[in-house]
Order: sequence, then C-alpha cells, then structure tokens
Amino acid sequence: MEPVPIHICRIQASSCRVSHRRSRSTSSRRGLTLVESLLASALLLTVVTAVLSALSAGYQHAREAQGLVTASLAAEHLMAQVTSDTYASIPDWNGWDESPGSLVGESESDLPGLFALVGRRVLVETGEHALETLQVLVSGVTVTIESYDDTGRVLTRLVRFIPEPQA
Repeated sequence: MEPVPIHICRIQASSCRVSHRRSRSTSSRRGLTLVESLLASALLLTVVTAVLSALSAGYQHAREAQGLVTASLAAEHLMAQVTSDTYASIPDWNGWDESPGSLVGESESDLPGLFALVGRRVLVETGEHALETLQVLVSGVTVTIESYDDTGRVLTRLVRFIPEPQA
C-alpha cells in the first residue's frame, strides 16, 4: 500500500509545502540488518561444512573398500597358486612372504597395479579335522593366506583345509 502524502499549508507565508511521511513499519524493512546477514552466513557455512565433511568421509570409505577388495583378490590369487600345486609340495609354501610392492604372479603383467599396495604371507599347518557326523578323522594341511598393508595390518585372511589324497 502506497503512503498517502500529507499536504501542510501555512497561510501566513502563503506557501504550501508537500511532505511525504512514511510509516515506520515500511521504512525499517528495506533490507537485511547486519545481524540477519551474519546469521545467514553462519547457516550457509554450517551447511557447506557438513556437505564437504560427508563427501570427504565417502571418499575415505571408498578408498578403504578398494583396498580391501584388492587385498581379497591378491589373497585369492595366491591361494589358487598354492592349492594348484601338488599336495606334497604345499608344505614348502610355509613361511612364504611377499612385502607390499613386490607381488609377482606367473608373469609380470598378470597382476593389476593396485596389488602393489598389499603384501601376502602363507602359513601351512599339518593336522587332522574331525567330521563328527561321519565319525571320521581326515588328515591334511590347513593353508592360511594373509594379505596386509604397508603398516602390517592384516586386511584379508583366507583359511582352507586341503585333505591328504588317498592312495
């Protein structure tokens, strides 16, 4: 609503002045106050910080997952090598260790570049497993493959029992 101009006339000076008065409610709401601007800036800063923190956490989780998947693949790759060997030569793998950055496969080009981030070790134990439902003891070897990072933290552990072949 437009304010109505008030005409003030003075008869003595025979002049008429026109003054425009506006109500206080409309003149004080022309823009944002300093406090409102500071509050809006603080709210915006909080929202931006929360979004950037969520993105950073998501990136870190993705990198961790990539490392775990790589470690699992490296362990499975080595388990396939060990278990494809003859049963008599499996104990020779005991104590075998590849530090991070030194992984090799059958050929130099068969391992992806991410495998360089993990190391692998093998532990072979001879023993027996009981099959209680059949009441049978099975002799064999337990092969444990561990994949670890450059700090020594174990990322993946695979354990497989390989029964001794019957003659």
